[in-house]
Amino acid sequence: MKPLRLTLEAFGPYAGRQDLDFADLKEQSFFLIHGPTGAGKTSILDGISYALYGQTSGGLRETRDLRSHFAAAEAPTRVVFDFALGDRRYRVERAPEQQVPKQRGGGTKKQPYAAHLWELVNGAEVPLATEKPTAVDAKVADLLGFKAGQFRQVVLLPQGRFQEFMLAGSSERQAILQTLFQTTRYADITEALAEEEKGLREALRTAQAESRQLLSQAGVATPQELPGRLQAAALLAEERTLDQAAASDQLGRADAALREGTRAAERLAERQAARAEQARLQGLARIMEARRTELDRARRCESVLPAARHLEEALGRVQELEREEARLAEAAEARAQALAQTEAALAEAEQHEVRREELRRTIDRLKDLEPKLEALELARKEAREAALERSRLDDLASGQKRRLETAKLELTRQKTLLQDTRTEASQLAGREGLLVLVRQKRTQREDFDRAGEEVERAAAALETARALQVAARQEVQGARERHRALQERRLAAQAARLAHGLAPGEPCPVCGSEAHPHLAQPSVDLPDEQELRQALELQEDAETALARAQDAAASRLATLETARARRQDLIERLGEHAAVESETLAAIETRHREELDRSRAAEAGLARAEQRLAEAEAARNQAEAQLAETHQRLSDCMVQEAGAKARRQMLEDALLQELRVPGALSARRHEAEEALAQSEARLKSAREARNPAHSAAIEAQATLKAHGTRLESARTDSWNVNGAFEEALAAAHFHSRGDFDLARRSPEEMDSLARSLDTHAAESAASADRSARAEAQAEGLEAPDLPALQATRDEAQARFAQAAEALGHAQSEQTALQRLEEALTRLETRRSAEERRHRAAASLVRIAKGEDGARVSFERYVQGALLDEVLVSASERLRRMSKQRYALRRAAAAGDLRKAGGLELEITDSHTGRARAVSSLSGGEGFQASLALALGLSDVVQRHAGGIRLDTVFIDEGFGSLDPEALDLALRTLEDLNQGGRLVGLISHLEEVKARISARLEVTPGPGGSHARFRVD
Repeated sequence: MKPLRLTLEAFGPYAGRQDLDFADLKEQSFFLIHGPTGAGKTSILDGISYALYGQTSGGLRETRDLRSHFAAAEAPTRVVFDFALGDRRYRVERAPEQQVPKQRGGGTKKQPYAAHLWELVNGAEVPLATEKPTAVDAKVADLLGFKAGQFRQVVLLPQGRFQEFMLAGSSERQAILQTLFQTTRYADITEALAEEEKGLREALRTAQAESRQLLSQAGVATPQELPGRLQAAALLAEERTLDQAAASDQLGRADAALREGTRAAERLAERQAARAEQARLQGLARIMEARRTELDRARRCESVLPAARHLEEALGRVQELEREEARLAEAAEARAQALAQTEAALAEAEQHEVRREELRRTIDRLKDLEPKLEALELARKEAREAALERSRLDDLASGQKRRLETAKLELTRQKTLLQDTRTEASQLAGREGLLVLVRQKRTQREDFDRAGEEVERAAAALETARALQVAARQEVQGARERHRALQERRLAAQAARLAHGLAPGEPCPVCGSEAHPHLAQPSVDLPDEQELRQALELQEDAETALARAQDAAASRLATLETARARRQDLIERLGEHAAVESETLAAIETRHREELDRSRAAEAGLARAEQRLAEAEAARNQAEAQLAETHQRLSDCMVQEAGAKARRQMLEDALLQELRVPGALSARRHEAEEALAQSEARLKSAREARNPAHSAAIEAQATLKAHGTRLESARTDSWNVNGAFEEALAAAHFHSRGDFDLARRSPEEMDSLARSLDTHAAESAASADRSARAEAQAEGLEAPDLPALQATRDEAQARFAQAAEALGHAQSEQTALQRLEEALTRLETRRSAEERRHRAAASLVRIAKGEDGARVSFERYVQGALLDEVLVSASERLRRMSKQRYALRRAAAAGDLRKAGGLELEITDSHTGRARAVSSLSGGEGFQASLALALGLSDVVQRHAGGIRLDTVFIDEGFGSLDPEALDLALRTLEDLNQGGRLVGLISHLEEVKARISARLEVTPGPGGSHARFRVD
């Protein structure tokens, strides 16, 4: 930003209009704002800051204190500032809220705060923001890239305030860095990372839940059980495929039989239809013969047609010429009558010459009386106009009174509306909070309802699982009993076989006894090894099913407990809202949303309401001013009307009675002139009309005679053509013209007759051929029983459909299990990837929040780096100003960058080799360090401001604390800024500074206010 022109009106110490054109510096870009204390040097910076941001340069003086105490009451306070950004030029204007004199009457009125921003294009003002001051503030900040506080940190370095950054505490310095460099975006990045980690965590939970759901859909507890289910489904699908193939063969045979019967029925039906069609065509034969005779007569007419057309053309020409003869005769008669009328009119006009002479003498006499009546007419006209104006002003005043009352009522109404709007808008924040709260409760209530449904489903599933567990336990018990019974029977059979081999007196191989009183008898149903093995397998299968049922019941119980815990957690989170229905919460949310919409609409319409109130005030003031102006005009009009009436009375008294009637003389003269003009015009018209009428009558007679000759020739031609037509009729064997007309047909009708004959012939031939083919194809065929064949085919179709349905179910189950297996595989792959992403995101979040490693947050790390960059730039300038003695750095302390203390500053002293607090510097040293820090901050802000170039810097006072050598070093440092292309402005009252700088803006105080002007030595 580079200043071009500043205009101050009734601003600060400047009572009148103060124009400052920076072009008066004559290419000097290092200048001094000089003047005694209190003259108004800082007010120059206040004007620039107020024009751009509506705030003073130091931010301490209130804008209501900016009005000059020296200014006249009627002079409004206003600031206009022209500045350049690169090649583009802008103008900003502001006027604070102030009391200004009313345009009419005494007293003052309040002028509202106004601001405007334009772009200057070829000297013309193109509006950029003129709606309200806040819009101008936002647009200026957008153009410059700074808000007001940043602008005071890097462009305007106010008196006593540019040391704030150096002496501020760590927390304050953190806030300044956050504002200047917008480091909150790094905190936003941290928050975004946390949200991403939360989302990944939820996605992981969702994937686990999906995995459990897919296993439940597959009917297995673990992924390892799924291949067994797939193998069983494949075997069932193969069995169902064989069933479908057998049903398909049976359906094919039934289809073939039905097709054969349908084909025989179709051939028999075709034979019957062919016979009917042949009978129909034979019935049309007599009609076709009559049409053939009609077509022959029509064709004989073709030889007569040329002669008939010639005769019709000849008769048409005769009729046309006869009509034309009648028209020409009428035209000749009309022109003869017109000639007689024009001759009679001419004779009559020539007889009024005496009357015309009398009218000429009357006009000359009336002209002599006109000047005597002009004055009277003028007086009467003025009196009438004055009376009309008075009446109009009376009506206007009445209307303006009504408008004034309406404007007052509208002003009252707008004040009430504005108050209502402000009240409604003030509730915006509270209503937003209420809406968020009730929306959260409604969502929790919906989750609670879903959790209740989930508990019910889990309880039902648990009940089912427990029932299956009981059934499985019973099945195990039965299988165990069957296996035990088979074993006992087999043991009994073994004893019988052993007993069968014992001999009397021989010892038993089991017990050793030689007596065998009761030998075991063999059993009839001795079980074999296969039965025992099958019973054992059934027992093992039942035990396996029992184990699965127990696992399923345990899983369902865990699911139920989880659902109950989640439901209880939601009850605790809902609190007193747990008993409120979702519909009630939705209704409450709707009501709060409507109230919030009203508050938002009120806030959005607040500026418009304020504008309407201002417009209503302006309308009332305008109505008051218009009514006062109308009353003044009415008074002037009444005076004018009285004077006009007096002049009219005087002129009427001085004239004769017969001349007092307004317009009498003019009317009589006008009547005489008009009568004379009409008489002369009729004479001229009669003379001009007679000659053309005579020529037209002669021409009409000649035309009629020539046409009669053409008519006779046409009649002769028609007689000759009629003879040729009679000869053509006889040659074509027609008895008369009527016989010819009866036989005559149009080409379309002849074509239609010929097509009907051809169509009948073709249809007859086709019918004969069709009948022969149908007879041959149906020979020896009998009518089939189509209903029976159809019933057989439907039965086969039903069996095939059942087999296909069974196969479809089996294949669907197999496909579903395959898809579930694929889905489980994909889900496991996705879950593994999301788990890896979650671990990485969780690690990044802990690092960004400062929970791991050096425990430094991302935003604090960036602020420290930016501050280091500022200190490097500042130290370079401070070393020059302190003759390489001092430099700035961040204080190295325990816990660096973990909290606000990590942004504290210290000064390094090359003379002592130690670092100390910046607060230990003397006044002059502190000014040097603060100036270096402010310039370094300006450099870094410019580098990080998105391409914004700082073309200007202003420094207010502080040089009085420097000794001559330090002052020289400080000024040389600032001159380096000048060499970099910046406009550098210093404010100082020191003569030493004045002697060093040749370009000055000198401010001179006076009893009536201060004045300023540029001066270049």
